[in-house]
Amino acid sequence: MQSKDVTIETNELSKVFGGRACVDRLNLKVQAGELYALLGENGAGKTTTINMLTTLLKPTSGSFRICGFDAMKDPEQAKRLFGIVSQDVAIYQELTAYENLKFIADLHGIAKAEANTRIMDLLAKAGLSERLNDRAGEFSGGMQRKLSIAGALLHTPRVLFMDEPTVGLDPASRRQIWASLMDLKKMGVTILLTTHYLEEAELLADRIGIISQGKLSQEGTIDQLRRKVRGIRGIAIRLNKRLGKAELESVLQEIATLSGSKPVYDHVRNTINITQPPDAELVGVLRKLLNWLDANAISFSRLATSEANLEEVFLAIAREEESNSQ
Repeated sequence: MQSKDVTIETNELSKVFGGRACVDRLNLKVQAGELYALLGENGAGKTTTINMLTTLLKPTSGSFRICGFDAMKDPEQAKRLFGIVSQDVAIYQELTAYENLKFIADLHGIAKAEANTRIMDLLAKAGLSERLNDRAGEFSGGMQRKLSIAGALLHTPRVLFMDEPTVGLDPASRRQIWASLMDLKKMGVTILLTTHYLEEAELLADRIGIISQGKLSQEGTIDQLRRKVRGIRGIAIRLNKRLGKAELESVLQEIATLSGSKPVYDHVRNTINITQPPDAELVGVLRKLLNWLDANAISFSRLATSEANLEEVFLAIAREEESNSQ
């Protein structure tokens, strides 16, 4: 029996193309009202997973359920429960905003009066009410994406699949989409999101899954993922001026001695990064570094400890996986 709180569940889900497993025995559970971000490099299997879960692609093996329904045995029932926002904007350029949504309402068999109410409500939430009679082809990329999301929500789905929903958008449009997703979460809609923007996942996701070579390699909240990967909390020293090669090498060597950790120099930010020691040793190491920097008149604008962000976690996991595969 599937828990009533699980709205997306896969069991050993696999897809093989030409002898290569693009998705390899994927086991995934997404809770009701949760925003789950699926991350991975190009070719990791994110879009293939979405295409199977939305019944666009038949799995090679395994099974999956949407809101408790076996979507392979009863795909039509599953389709009534979810909406899709794909990488490509799914709207008709020659139709107006209203006509686009009316066409989708007709496909779902929504009664005229109810359809009109839903359309006007969704256009208002998308900030498109004043453009309802304008051709969609005249809209900006962000407006077209919001119209596409409105179309996916027209039949009030319980689950929303979003494959790279903000790709190619300017920062302002991305933030508008993020606000829409936060509102959907508050309404209890379950969202499975794939994205290349790590800050997007860090900001929006309740949980994050990292897929590599078709397999789910890591999963958890951002805090859980931070704890799983060792050695990525750090101390950062941002220098006020750029040092010559010989001087920089001397500084790095001395910092390595003082901290007990090999420092890494970031040329772009002119910052020296050191793996943070255990908390019991942290104060002592910071004191040594401050005293040495002061004694040697090395000017800096920032010396701080930091928690790893999602990008650092992602890169650390990727390095760990690469090391394990060798």
